[in-house]
Amino acid sequence: MYYLGIDGGGTKTVAAVSDENGNIVLKKTGRTINFYSVGMDTARLNLEALINDIGIAQFDAAFIGCSALDCEADEELTAKLCNGIINAKKIRMHSDVYIALKSVTAEKCPCVAICGTGSIAAGEDEDGNIHVTGGWGHILGDEGSAYSIALTALKSCCTLSDKDEKTRLLDSANEFFGVDDFRKAIDIIYSPDMTKDRLARFASVVGYLADEGDETAQSVMIHESIRFAAPVHYLLQKVKNCDILGLYGGVFLHNRIFRERFCELISNGHPDLTIKLIDTPPEETAATLARNL
Repeated sequence: MYYLGIDGGGTKTVAAVSDENGNIVLKKTGRTINFYSVGMDTARLNLEALINDIGIAQFDAAFIGCSALDCEADEELTAKLCNGIINAKKIRMHSDVYIALKSVTAEKCPCVAICGTGSIAAGEDEDGNIHVTGGWGHILGDEGSAYSIALTALKSCCTLSDKDEKTRLLDSANEFFGVDDFRKAIDIIYSPDMTKDRLARFASVVGYLADEGDETAQSVMIHESIRFAAPVHYLLQKVKNCDILGLYGGVFLHNRIFRERFCELISNGHPDLTIKLIDTPPEETAATLARNL
């Protein structure tokens, strides 16, 4: 018997397969299944490619965390994404933040803060109610996300270009977009081909420059960490007895200045709170949830 767990983020989708004893037997990575970002047809194609790469014809159960969702999906939506692709006796689909939250090992009231392509925070109170803050998407919010970091940095590049200031950040932006003058990047950035996840990749450049001492890049990272700390503070006001805040997502994993400043801001208001990276990868947690269906 095999059980399928999927973590469908804004940029990539990671699948884990476990046996009946809970052993992870393989993992595969594919493209996003966020059907709000790429459309249902593309999401299905990406999911199909991932399942074909796994090479297992049938699963006992599957649990999918998807960044397009804010709560559990109904049977109709689950079937719309999975029918004809995932052959399983039981399939359940929830938000990706849900499986990340379930990856936090806490004595009571776990909370999780996620900064990947997008950003969101969630926690479970003593009554089992799940509270969510942030996660408004790249148009309304997503403070601290890779997309928001990239956008803030690129806006800084606009100012630097207008002032004819030569900095490593501006030079790196020109290199990223393959231009010799940042104004030439306008057509590329506004092109329909410039998707949210592609633009968000510039955040890794900003993070590298921040670690290398570039002041503009550092100010972007600090600014975004402050912005994301706000919805997390709101969450902790709702989940009053939280003892552990788990961190997840590429921004937390790969950007030291962002992570350290964020942790400092949260600790100032909640000195007894343990803040750490989550214990188990969400796709493995999803596989465990699948075994429990």
